[in-house]
Amino acid sequence: MVKSIVVVGANLAGGRSVEALRKIGFDGRITLIGDEPWRPYERPPLSKEVLWEPGKSTQKVFLHSEDWYQTNRVDLRLGARAVKLDLAAGGVRLSDGELITAERFLLATGARARLLPLSGANAPNVHHLRTKDEADALAKDLYPGARIVVIGMGVIGSEVAASAHKIGCEVFAVEPAAAVMIRAVGERFGHWLAEKHRIKGIHVRFGVSPLALRQQGGEVRAVELSNGESIDCDAVVVGIGIVPATELAAGAGLIVDNGIVVDRSSRTSHMNVFAAGDVANQPGFFGGLVRLETYQNAADQAAAAAESMLGLTVDYFKPAWFWSDQYDLNIQGVGRLDDSLSIVVRGDLKYDDFSAFFLNGNVVEGVLTVNRAFETGIGKRLVERRISVNPAALADPMTDLRDLLKIKSDVA
Repeated sequence: MVKSIVVVGANLAGGRSVEALRKIGFDGRITLIGDEPWRPYERPPLSKEVLWEPGKSTQKVFLHSEDWYQTNRVDLRLGARAVKLDLAAGGVRLSDGELITAERFLLATGARARLLPLSGANAPNVHHLRTKDEADALAKDLYPGARIVVIGMGVIGSEVAASAHKIGCEVFAVEPAAAVMIRAVGERFGHWLAEKHRIKGIHVRFGVSPLALRQQGGEVRAVELSNGESIDCDAVVVGIGIVPATELAAGAGLIVDNGIVVDRSSRTSHMNVFAAGDVANQPGFFGGLVRLETYQNAADQAAAAAESMLGLTVDYFKPAWFWSDQYDLNIQGVGRLDDSLSIVVRGDLKYDDFSAFFLNGNVVEGVLTVNRAFETGIGKRLVERRISVNPAALADPMTDLRDLLKIKSDVA
């Protein structure tokens, strides 16, 4: 019987794992270590509500009240930095030298925002958005009339651009790729979404990169681009991806490759160490290894890891699922949204009300929905069950998608 567990990372994955441990009935010692001063919170509001209503929505981001951790006997070590996973000593060593021992360890160390490799990127009005403190700092620079340059129009950059517009900022978006959120939704729908940003008044610049940040009085006041343009600004937001925090794992000799490599039970290359969330490089639903940077994966994999640490049989193996809210658009994606697949669309892109199904042959491997959340759940099951469908029936708006779930999968 396992009697003690240490979780490193007081974030969504870390928080959900300790919650799951107590729900399962684990009665042993739980220590949750986080280098931020905050108890576990959700990140999606950081690019939306926390920016729209600074201060008002702060309490809504936390997973649980402070009392919950006391009631459930979770030893919260906040503002504590884990510097070494010492497997020989059987514990995690903190920066102050303390060794916290345990029988099982979960690394939910997450990731850090990728920094812009330009002089001036550490100026106080250049913002990255990964933590609550960073969101609070950014919110102070978003006010009506402010000129904001967003560098990188992935999910975070696109949501921040939409939020800044909602606040009344003048927004300039800079993206080296040809469209918005290409990595998430593919190029075809990336162009569709880019047009939505243009219609809202976002000044988009695609196929260009920032070359220099021009400072005045210690702050960045202009961004120079590779096309020769210079954009005056009051603040800059950088959203160019994240880097998995693998230092503890690497230092302990665990297998690391674009994250901490785990199996379908969330176990690392050491039998007593598990990993979950953005840092975990896991078996992909469509083969190979994949690191899923999504809210749902962090929550679900953390719960699976909790079961696995207690010796329960676990087979965590799911396609990616993400969502993004921008303007009046609710965008959800499941599985492979790959332009190389054939695409069947139900609904109308023109009215921002559609679902797109990505087919490999006749097998549904990905689903993108816009303002059709009710079809996302069905699409998710179609992807998970690897169901082969008739494309014509799929495209027919009179076809009840639930009927397609009754078809037996012919994919092994």
